[in-house]
Amino acid sequence: MLTVKKIISYMEELAPPGYALQGDPVGLQLGNPEAEINKIIISLDPDREALKAAANYNAEMIITHHPLFFDKLSGVDESLPSGAMVAEAIRNRINIYSAHTNFDIVPGGVTYQLGKSLNLPVEKSSVIEITGREKLLKLVVFVPAGHEDNILEALSEAGAGQIGNYSHCSFQTPGTGTFMPGNDTKPFIGLSGRLERVKEIRLETILLFSDRTAVINALLDAHPYEEVAYDLYPLDLEGPEVGLGLLIELNDPITLDELNKRCHDKLPYCIPRFKVFGKEVFNKVALCGGSGGSMIETAARKGAEVFVSGDFKYHDLKHAEGLGLALIDAGHLSTEMPGVQFLDRYLQGRLKDDGFTAEVIVLSSRQAIWKII
Repeated sequence: MLTVKKIISYMEELAPPGYALQGDPVGLQLGNPEAEINKIIISLDPDREALKAAANYNAEMIITHHPLFFDKLSGVDESLPSGAMVAEAIRNRINIYSAHTNFDIVPGGVTYQLGKSLNLPVEKSSVIEITGREKLLKLVVFVPAGHEDNILEALSEAGAGQIGNYSHCSFQTPGTGTFMPGNDTKPFIGLSGRLERVKEIRLETILLFSDRTAVINALLDAHPYEEVAYDLYPLDLEGPEVGLGLLIELNDPITLDELNKRCHDKLPYCIPRFKVFGKEVFNKVALCGGSGGSMIETAARKGAEVFVSGDFKYHDLKHAEGLGLALIDAGHLSTEMPGVQFLDRYLQGRLKDDGFTAEVIVLSSRQAIWKII
């Protein structure tokens, strides 16, 4: 049975709550962790449109980027729009979960997905506003001698074994593994009911916390054993910087017209507005899904020549003018929708891998509220 609790575990593997900014209300906003789930709505906002979709599809859960509650709840007044929404969700037993700044900050999150949508080389990006460092793990796995190279290759392709500019980093020591296959097993080596001693290699490597699911899946796929013995250890080491916004150094310069065109063509509901100060050909692009006005100065000081985000105000434009930074306002909704669409793909993949048949519906249409003219 698929439960709210299980879906929360998927979400927290993708965007651990510990990445969220202090005081940001992420996690289960409303509902019962033990409730059974058959249909899930994914929406940028926990709004009336999302509740309407949940009713139309008989969905029991809504997953959003923006939280339902930004402040502590002191009452539910159904004469007010916010109170009416909360009351409706409770009456219909709708579970609501939000991944907000933790999904902004975690590597591969909202801004990373924005960069991928714009066909920018996000793999070479650095963080604009640093909020912390990613956690590191050590993986130890025991491999039958002769298979260690295949396992190391699979782990490296999934992201493990990277130290600086060096890949495939590991330490390997030989030893003896023992096991006795049971009656219902199909052992790669040995016979049921007989204690086996096998020459094995203890393979150790390092990985990012955010890569752990992909790395373990790659390990299980590549390992010849029916039951794989492995350990994950937390490391008290500083990993790569994490935070808000990305600065991308391009392989080839991009013109303002091309970047504007990509925003228009690749981002949902986007009619970019831009203001140019100085040059119109760029080698360094700054990105931030949502509202990036607070990062204008930091982005410029780090070498950004153009900044793509949303919700730029008049004083943001004047500030950027003084710094010689070009701005493209692609809209709050448009710059965060690639993250919402990624959540759809991610959850569908996790559910399928674990054999769940729950339906996932992503809300990507806002024409009922806003008309793009």
